[in-house]
Amino acid sequence: MDLLASVIGQVEKPDDRKPVLVIKPEFWDGVLQLDKFSHIIVLWWITERDNPEDRSNLRDYPPQESAELSGVFASRSPARPTPIGHSIVGIESLNDKTREIRIDQIDAFDGTPIVDIKPYMPTSDRVDNAIVPEWFRSNVPRYTKT
Repeated sequence: MDLLASVIGQVEKPDDRKPVLVIKPEFWDGVLQLDKFSHIIVLWWITERDNPEDRSNLRDYPPQESAELSGVFASRSPARPTPIGHSIVGIESLNDKTREIRIDQIDAFDGTPIVDIKPYMPTSDRVDNAIVPEWFRSNVPRYTKT
């Protein structure tokens, strides 16, 4: 797979302002109506972990206290066979002139390639009464109230 052919933009994290998703000109038409959503799901390539050692990792300890050894498909480990990260982020603004989507936060690094963007839809992206292992239960909710 030619990753660069699949990249639609990149994350920019300037020191003096909130992060932005800079979309390539040929993909900007894809944001039509995106301003009607408050949040999006950003899929990004974990370039720092795209190496043979991390791609062969199938088990890891999640970073939560007292976590048990888990398969990478049961964790959010960045070391995985296909290093794809995802973040749910709040949209703050869209700028047609600069082709930027200003967002509230993202756990990707500056320059990280963006693979895809999807609108966050509470009717299908939220699961009520989801079950997780004990060590994940203390995670602080980012957008919901406890």
